[in-house]
Amino acid sequence: MAKSLYRPENLELAAVLRELREGLGLTQTQFATRLGRGQTYVSNVELGIKRLDLVEVRDYCAALEVPLATLVAQWESRLGPAPSPKSARRAQKTR
Repeated sequence: MAKSLYRPENLELAAVLRELREGLGLTQTQFATRLGRGQTYVSNVELGIKRLDLVEVRDYCAALEVPLATLVAQWESRLGPAPSPKSARRAQKTR
């Protein structure tokens, strides 16, 4: 399995976070101030360079004024159904 930083799912999460920020009409700098981080941090998250842990995602949601469950639902709707562990192992063996 590819490292999660390089998986399409991580890039899709970054896109959802960027769209939510833009939906608030905030620049990266404005959002970074709200988040208590630097603009480079926000940029790296939105480019998929920085992977967030669950606590950081929760902080992001608070700054976006979006419930964590809403973010996850939006992300999941873009990804479609998750592959079963059995099919993921099968795909890994065929590489």
